[in-house]
Amino acid sequence: MLISTELQQSSDPTASGQSFRETRRRLSPARLIEQFARGRSGSRDGAARLNPKQFTPISAGSGVFGQWILDRAGLPAYRYTLDQYQKTAACYPNSEDLDRRDHWHQIGNDHITALASNDGTVQVYLCDRGGVFLNRFEARDFETSHPSPASQFTWKDWVADPVGRLLALLARGYRTLLALWNRLRYDSPAAARAAPSPLQPRGAAYAAPIKADAQRIPLDHPPTPHAYAGGFGYLDDGQAVWATAYRYRPAGADVQRVFGMGYYETSCTHRQLRVTRHVCAPYGDDAALVIDVQIENLGAAPVAVRYYEYWDVNVHQLEVQWLRTGLLASIGDAQRRALNDHFTPAIAWDEAHHALRFHQEPRSEAARPPDQPSMIDWSPADVFLSHLAGPAPVAYYRHKEAFFGEGGAQQPDAIRRRADLEEDARLDNPMPYCLVLRHDLHLDPGRPLTLRFAYGAERPDQTLQFVEKYRNAEVRADTLEQWKNQLAYFTTGRDAALQREMAWHAYSLLSSTVYSAYYDLHVVPQGSAYLYLHGADGAPRDQALFTLPLVYLRPALARDLLRFLMRLQHADTGALPYAFVGYGMHDDAGLHANPSDLDLFFLLALSEYLAATGDVGFLDQVEPFYPRGAQPIGLSGSTVLDHVRAAITHLRETVGVGENRLIKIGDGDWSDAIVLQSAIECFTQISYDNSKAHGESIPNSQMAVYVLPHLAAHLAARDPALAAGLHAWADELKQALDLQWSSHGPWYIRAILRDHGDHPVRWNDEQIGLEAQPWALISGLAAEAGHATALIEAIAARLDRPSPIGAPLAERGTVWPAISQLLTWGYMRHRPDLAWRSLRNNTFAAHARIFQDSWINVWSGPDGVNALNAPEAGGTWRSPCTPMSDFPVMNANQHALALLGLLRVCGVEPHPSGDGLIIGPQGYPPSFSLDLPLLHVEYEAGRIAGEYRAFVTGERVLHIQIPQKATVLSVTVNGHNVQPQPAASAEVPLKIDFQAGQTVAFEVKWKAE
Repeated sequence: MLISTELQQSSDPTASGQSFRETRRRLSPARLIEQFARGRSGSRDGAARLNPKQFTPISAGSGVFGQWILDRAGLPAYRYTLDQYQKTAACYPNSEDLDRRDHWHQIGNDHITALASNDGTVQVYLCDRGGVFLNRFEARDFETSHPSPASQFTWKDWVADPVGRLLALLARGYRTLLALWNRLRYDSPAAARAAPSPLQPRGAAYAAPIKADAQRIPLDHPPTPHAYAGGFGYLDDGQAVWATAYRYRPAGADVQRVFGMGYYETSCTHRQLRVTRHVCAPYGDDAALVIDVQIENLGAAPVAVRYYEYWDVNVHQLEVQWLRTGLLASIGDAQRRALNDHFTPAIAWDEAHHALRFHQEPRSEAARPPDQPSMIDWSPADVFLSHLAGPAPVAYYRHKEAFFGEGGAQQPDAIRRRADLEEDARLDNPMPYCLVLRHDLHLDPGRPLTLRFAYGAERPDQTLQFVEKYRNAEVRADTLEQWKNQLAYFTTGRDAALQREMAWHAYSLLSSTVYSAYYDLHVVPQGSAYLYLHGADGAPRDQALFTLPLVYLRPALARDLLRFLMRLQHADTGALPYAFVGYGMHDDAGLHANPSDLDLFFLLALSEYLAATGDVGFLDQVEPFYPRGAQPIGLSGSTVLDHVRAAITHLRETVGVGENRLIKIGDGDWSDAIVLQSAIECFTQISYDNSKAHGESIPNSQMAVYVLPHLAAHLAARDPALAAGLHAWADELKQALDLQWSSHGPWYIRAILRDHGDHPVRWNDEQIGLEAQPWALISGLAAEAGHATALIEAIAARLDRPSPIGAPLAERGTVWPAISQLLTWGYMRHRPDLAWRSLRNNTFAAHARIFQDSWINVWSGPDGVNALNAPEAGGTWRSPCTPMSDFPVMNANQHALALLGLLRVCGVEPHPSGDGLIIGPQGYPPSFSLDLPLLHVEYEAGRIAGEYRAFVTGERVLHIQIPQKATVLSVTVNGHNVQPQPAASAEVPLKIDFQAGQTVAFEVKWKAE
């Protein structure tokens, strides 16, 4: 039975580790469990009885694709039940007009990410030296497209299909231009011709690539034959052969699929045999998946079977490509396949670790030294499949063509023919190998047999010794327990779907983490089409936004993201790049050399981290600038404080302010397309060049009104003059923003752009746009100007109320969580009821209830979702550059911003003084329990209690906000009555001192008058 089909209550709360890398090693599991269990056993009234870690089974928000369940560990999971080949609901729009019915789920740890598909396949992604799929699935493309080299066309081909031939020639021309463009942008001739550094000898572990150099590589690089990704197996009972994957299952087979936290589990029952597969990303920092395969004989007599574990090797480096829509996608894929021409493939059996290991050796005429920044990884990781437990394999198979042959994925030739020895095969493409291990098994009735494998990647000069720890480990149970310690737990006692979803968001955000070798840090990428189609990550504003909730979920990872942003910061200019790609490369997509908001987002994230953790010593930590080894210009060092100064200088002097005293817009602020798109749509009115040079941004300026004073509070003791200057600048911006209230309605204009005569144009003066409103509410700007009430009503009436899935950017527009959840925060300052509604409307559950036939926003989603009254409602967008519709899930903004909205609705945010946190619920919801690794808050009428779990040694002030004119009844810290520090009547400040790893309990009770 699938473990995920059992609905059980979760156990009592256990440890919540906030560690990452070195911190994870420093705090023992026993210590963490003790911290989390303290103070949980009492039975107090109200919210104290709420157990946010005990989930209630609820299927609401499942859509038509399956059901939300609780697995055996008591954690949310999704059982996928739809037959996607029979139901049209499975088909979703995409820019290539393909019949796409593949839906996938993210499983990952701190190093590796896997895409587990409803097809039963699993694709694995690695980001150490630039994005790469180790086993890209291409069977769908191969079955529908067999392009021929244009150079081989005959006159008969031209007569038969002139349009197709012309398109093929244009495609080849585009690929040639793309290759030339990338070479001109990223490669110097000397570097391109440099011989690679000698690699360590590998001895007998590597076999020479049989005939690889002698075979012709197709010029047009069509999809790789027999590239089925893997992640499934085959059974041969002597009379029939079948695959366990849903896509290739035999007629009549019973197949189940479950997407869980850190795992993908399937079962296939056929001919009285059941194979249950559990593919897990083991918690930690290893670039490997662990696969448990349980085979059961459901019949009455013993049976002898052959089992084949199959994983593919189809290395697909995601060299950056900014045009990926429609036909350009297939052209770009061919260009990426061509990268493998620069390597010689090899594969061999590693007896020490019972593994097949694939290696790519760079050809000297193309490679450059592996330690030099490059768009291409010239030292790619080896790919391996290792047998870890169970009866030993009796044979292995390596050649795709020989193994699959005419039988393909459903009936591979080598299995049908019961071949004991691998046949020779032509190696006429750069990806000729697969990884297959065969086991000959005797199965008695009622006695399941379990095999264990590991599939992943390792550096070429390293052994596979790291997999040995998984041979006898309880990987599944340990991983689930670790995930329990990292989730966001929230309950009101009534909204079970919201409780489920916040835990799922935390898992999804954290499991997207990857490792960057150039920066030697772990990073949470933005994901979706940007990462997995373009091959780029960014903009750094997204990493800054992710930092805000990560401060409370995993402070060490939040700190790593801040360090990462600083290591991106250019030593010469202090600028953050628009995107980071490949191995240590920066990119501006040709259009975004001067983004204007990135400094503000970095400073916002840093302020939240310092306020929440009290890690004031972080300001003195040394962090390098970009590129590695470069010394910053105009600074005496490279501490965090120096990076802050560099960001402020860049914002003030390079980005600058315009003639209206507002921060300039550059070639884009939060919206990358604001300048270019406006100039295209209104080309007779808006000048792109003039707007880029002299335009001004309302959101940038509003955001600065919030960020600059908060940052100044952290700098006052170290650089009073700088802090005073930030306060003064914020005051100047307030005055300038007072003049940007629309003359046509109660809202702020979006920007001041420029026409062709360089005259100002007040953009969005006549219609409301959401981008320019939330920061006015968050910063208090609208309230000080007396506009808050009218502004909120305009947002609610024109944008929010017509859209039950969150407020879109414009009427009939797209809902972007990175803005709609900022609105949740802005609402909380003035209308807590609207904030609570906004949080709930932005949930996956709300989307799935309305758009039941859309698989996006059921368990994962894109960067933006079309509102109810928008074209293609419930779907997502595509542009000439970015087809978000083609990869409509795994965008971290969906998860991070939902968690940020939750924090703000619960009244948790930095105090303006910089000395700690505000904890000020406003009655919506009327009672709740929020439990995060850094902070636990219980709220009900007359009481706020919780725990602060220290990440570092230091002190903080918890500013507990209570109703006006309320009478304080008691204040306790760690069970001791204390006299609170004097403050306004609506605030009880609690100063706490702590050691790293210490838990500080607090409680405030009051009586409202």
